[in-house]
Amino acid sequence: MAWDPSKSEPEEPSEGLPAIRYLRPDALLLDPHTLLKAPVLVVRGSYILEVHRDFPGRWVTPEAFPGELWVAAPLLLHAHLESYDAPSSLWRRESFAQWVSHLLAWREEERLPAPESAWHSLEELRIRGCGLVFTHAGEPQSNGRHFPSWLEAPQFPEVLAAPELFEPDPEQVHEPLKILDQRPPRPGTGLALHAPYSVSETLAKAVFARGRGWAVPVSIHLGEHPEERQFLASGQGPLADCFRDRGRPLKKQRWDSPVAWLQDVGGLHPGTLAVHCGDLDLNELESLAAAGVRMVWCPGTHLYFDRPPVLFGRSDIPLPALGCDSRASNASLDPLREYRLANALAPEAGPVAWWQALTEGGAAALGRGDLGSLGPGKRARFLRLAHEPAKTAEEVCQRLAREADLRPLAPVCEPGHGLGPL
Repeated sequence: MAWDPSKSEPEEPSEGLPAIRYLRPDALLLDPHTLLKAPVLVVRGSYILEVHRDFPGRWVTPEAFPGELWVAAPLLLHAHLESYDAPSSLWRRESFAQWVSHLLAWREEERLPAPESAWHSLEELRIRGCGLVFTHAGEPQSNGRHFPSWLEAPQFPEVLAAPELFEPDPEQVHEPLKILDQRPPRPGTGLALHAPYSVSETLAKAVFARGRGWAVPVSIHLGEHPEERQFLASGQGPLADCFRDRGRPLKKQRWDSPVAWLQDVGGLHPGTLAVHCGDLDLNELESLAAAGVRMVWCPGTHLYFDRPPVLFGRSDIPLPALGCDSRASNASLDPLREYRLANALAPEAGPVAWWQALTEGGAAALGRGDLGSLGPGKRARFLRLAHEPAKTAEEVCQRLAREADLRPLAPVCEPGHGLGPL
């Protein structure tokens, strides 16, 4: 039974357990629909035990955080951390294959080593208030050999690093799969395929089967641009030319759409994360949603390529979770900026729904019931913002959607980890 602070003295800490703490910000966005004024959060370690709207304590004076609004830490479900120093603003990108050529040429130049690049990327995400990031790790030439132990940072954001596999030749998949089987992903992490045009069907089928067997998500770029569709449907176009120039094999089979390819390789099921999806039509988006595939959209990358308007928010399909892609295709790594851009580029859904996508939606896509909101039983993983008077949760979300210069008061923190002033 929970301790009632109105009736007795506070309990003594149990041996081996952290002490209970009582935290009072000026306001708390409990979830996208609920705003509480001056609540008290009862926290033990990293978890919320209770949330009091009217704290009845006589024996306890809560730790006060005046002028602060606390929200659930945002989750970004797609990133690449190894391109922090990419000069992407200088690259031409009228064609996706043109941008790919710039990226590949840059990778052959002198640049930051992957661990250093990842450190800078994570530091930017930390400062900008990211609580968790799912990242594809390993550049295409690594073929899955580069496993990301160096991404396990001792501070937030929490990093879910998935080795990204890139291999269009079906005859060359034995070694990557052997390495993957020798070092399978830990529970709670995941796997990553690059894209339908850059992985063979042999590899894709094997990875999706392993993802289901290991009960981890498999993330893949899907339906990102018309050149991908053209490549799959005809074997022609700028991407095909790029593959020929580099001596890479082209596909012998044809598919009407990226979703048809995904179904053919066994990826049209729950546990798949389809990233970008901006070139998919409404029927294709509905097919993904009906199959339980979770979508992830990176608004900053969508803006970078100046792509046509997306269909998210124009139908009853669930909104995608949000990601930030990389510095090779985005001006910054910032969850609040992705939220603002989602509202600007797809305003039909509205600020409350997009905040839900950034928090609860990302948590649901990963099966992380401990994240996404700040009720009892959830992780006490807060993003601390300057509090401005608001009557409703919708007003808070509207403010977050319009304030381009909004910055967190401190990086994301969990009391149980001793991070930040908490």
